[in-house]
Amino acid sequence: MRVLPQVEGAEFDIPSETFTLQTSAGADTAPILAAIRNLGYEPEILDATPEKADRIEQLRNPTSARLREALARAKARQVPLVLDFGGPFCRLSKRFEATTLADDRVIARLSSYELLQVDVEEDPDATKDLDVHGVPDLWVLDGTGKVLARHNGYLAPDAFLAFLEAAGR
Repeated sequence: MRVLPQVEGAEFDIPSETFTLQTSAGADTAPILAAIRNLGYEPEILDATPEKADRIEQLRNPTSARLREALARAKARQVPLVLDFGGPFCRLSKRFEATTLADDRVIARLSSYELLQVDVEEDPDATKDLDVHGVPDLWVLDGTGKVLARHNGYLAPDAFLAFLEAAGR
């Protein structure tokens, strides 16, 4: 077994096929996630450092009517738009809604944002507009459609608040 330098600690529960890895701040977790996926598992990321969007820098002329309307509301209010891509089939999306979006601190913080929850099955145009391939997928855009930050995966309340902070608001 090769130990990766990014891993500071690990716990395994083989009968339930769950394990927890702790990494140092700023560690490149891509090799770890790739190894887990190569074993046939989809990792659940509970807390992660927000990352800046890398593929799409500016959303231009979205085909999704709901996305266009949300951008217009954000621009009129002069607040950023938070997009939460998920679906009823995704347990992490349900968990995000039940825990993170129900947290009093998150509710208070989101009052200075426009929030749009997108069911990827009901609004495939929004999914195509932003090249969403997995859920949950969280985005922060300014009112003009400029991507401020993106995170794919579940975020607990504290991590979500840090994600919003890192997005610059």
